[in-house]
Amino acid sequence: NVVIFGETGAGKSSLINLITGGRVTHEISPDALGHTAGTTIHDHEIELQNKILKLKLFDTPGLGEGSEGTVSTDKAQKHLKTLLQDLKERDGIHLLVYCVRSARKTSALRRNYDLFHLKLKEVPIALVVTGLEYQKQDMEAWWTTNEKILSDQQMTFAGHACITAMTLRDDDDVWIKERHAQSYHAICKLIEQQRLPSGNGFRAR
Repeated sequence: NVVIFGETGAGKSSLINLITGGRVTHEISPDALGHTAGTTIHDHEIELQNKILKLKLFDTPGLGEGSEGTVSTDKAQKHLKTLLQDLKERDGIHLLVYCVRSARKTSALRRNYDLFHLKLKEVPIALVVTGLEYQKQDMEAWWTTNEKILSDQQMTFAGHACITAMTLRDDDDVWIKERHAQSYHAICKLIEQQRLPSGNGFRAR
């Protein structure tokens, strides 16, 4: 179970499309599992070194919309609280993925980080930085530049991936397509290496 969270516009749905190639093997109605409406759940399999990893990807409501957004901040947090509690009582949580836009100021990331870290310290949190398709430097340069800033704000991550999750077009340049492929492999590797082992997801005690 991989729970993806972040602000509205951070690229959570685009990240899921990147992982699934836009081909979701099965989309589950939140009501079917007792989850609050607002979270979309995707079943998907990724192939890693001749083995298949079965994933449930949870695309959660965007945080930080305030009271005027499609889903208010309070409502989004209630959605997440219900989801996380339900997962803890069922199959467990294996990985939290914090999705952020590269243009977002790092100083603004702490609030949402604390929302999860303080309540689920046993679950690894991975950082995924999107929107790096046109960065002149290598995408990984974002992490090199910002790692110390995040650390100074007492945010630590089990792993990270600096990516582009933009939808490809046939006429996109070769280097964009290469970055897209690089991003896919980086995400798959991140999930494989940082998730809690199958059967060992964090559960309620």
